[in-house]
Amino acid sequence: MGRETSDPDSDFPRAVAALEEAVHDLLAGGWEEARRRRARDLAVALAQATRFAARKEPLEKLSLLLALTLPEVVPIRRALREKLLDLLESLKDSPSSAESA
Repeated sequence: MGRETSDPDSDFPRAVAALEEAVHDLLAGGWEEARRRRARDLAVALAQATRFAARKEPLEKLSLLLALTLPEVVPIRRALREKLLDLLESLKDSPSSAESA
């Protein structure tokens, strides 16, 4: 039997769910470095894997925001939290069927 290959576009909802979990974990954990790196790595990997501009742009923005260090985050924590959650929501609102049509 042949091994099935994975389609990044069909796996996208699961990957976004993992990213969302990592971001929520980061926000709950006070921007701890290991959590920040994990969330950023997921966002970067998804941005590199997606072919759709409607997905790539929010992922690239997430990656940039997740690159911020704790000292950079402290003065903008509330606004940053809102922006991260908005970007995650926009990823869930971009169905692949609409983009591939």
